[in-house]
Amino acid sequence: MSEQNLRCKELDKVLDFLEQNRLFDGVVLLSEEGKPFYKRAIGERTISEQHSHNSIFEIASISKSFTAMAIMILIEEEKLKLDDNLKTFFPYLPYKNITIKNMLNHTSGLPDYMEWFETEGNWDQTKIATNKDVIKFLKDEEPDVLFPVNEKWEYCNTGYVLLAEIIEMVSKMEYGEFLKTRIFEPLSMLNTSTHSQFLDDEIEYFSLGYIYDWEQDLHRLPNEIEEHKYVYFLDGVKGDGGIKSTVDDLLKWERSIYNNELVSAQTKECIINPNYVNGDASVKYCPGLHKDLGGYGFGWKIEDHPKYKKIVLHDGYWAGYCSCLISYKDCGKAIIMLSNLDFTTDELNKIPHLLTLTLEKVLFDGEAELQEFKQLIKPTYVE
Repeated sequence: MSEQNLRCKELDKVLDFLEQNRLFDGVVLLSEEGKPFYKRAIGERTISEQHSHNSIFEIASISKSFTAMAIMILIEEEKLKLDDNLKTFFPYLPYKNITIKNMLNHTSGLPDYMEWFETEGNWDQTKIATNKDVIKFLKDEEPDVLFPVNEKWEYCNTGYVLLAEIIEMVSKMEYGEFLKTRIFEPLSMLNTSTHSQFLDDEIEYFSLGYIYDWEQDLHRLPNEIEEHKYVYFLDGVKGDGGIKSTVDDLLKWERSIYNNELVSAQTKECIINPNYVNGDASVKYCPGLHKDLGGYGFGWKIEDHPKYKKIVLHDGYWAGYCSCLISYKDCGKAIIMLSNLDFTTDELNKIPHLLTLTLEKVLFDGEAELQEFKQLIKPTYVE
């Protein structure tokens, strides 16, 4: 049996176990040198329809890599500069000395908008907010920065919403239209869009996100659960999330970065190299796939792994969805995992991360270990 067939057998062992024990709904793709050698869809896209390789998912924060690329395209066209000040575009906002670069690499100190919108009484949660509402919140409420600009690193969705608005101002195109014409269509990513689940018409093959009570075998939609209702009233906000895609399209996206299809090699290096934080060259400030190895470039997490070398990745979470795109740059390998199954039990929500680490182990010729999965559902698992 060939090496690749052996790996596929190990991968099937993992996915078979998850399928039999109702622990994963979604699609997984593994590739070498840009070519998929393993692709499998398991579970349900909706309550009545099974997943296929064409299933479309909310990719959540993986969207940031697209927003960052759009900004870098405009920079190459000399329509923007990395050191352009936020005040240039939003003179009425109360924040000084924040640049485009700070927003790209999460060193702006801007407060995260989501907490305000989720706080009862601040926002009419029967209405769907848009980017304009996020900006109005920043203007009217003037929330304080979390720290002085460049002082530290802290993941911030607000910066990427503002970047999406800057893309619109500078390109004179709607954010989704810019991504479509400058990124999705040139890369033949025909099943990728900025589609809004609750604002736009239904799209074919879209996967509904579910919150799953595993013990009772009960699926619920996130917007039916109080703590997850944000999926409805923040559905119109773009830039930090909101993109829908498939595993095949995301593989095209992964390949395009190294092929310099959208920007020059020099710009590509800016995107996929970690930024210094407060003058510190350490890259152990950003949580990634592996503990204490991460830095952040522009829209990508970056790791320097002792075994797997340079890893360029991003993950995404939105109630009902979990996603990751992991590119092993120096090894020519990639993992893409898209899921529409979230759990009511915190322990079971470890499964996507555990699955990703297991896929990685097999990708690099290891054997699949199921014991950690079994421990999570002991003693009720199915062999």
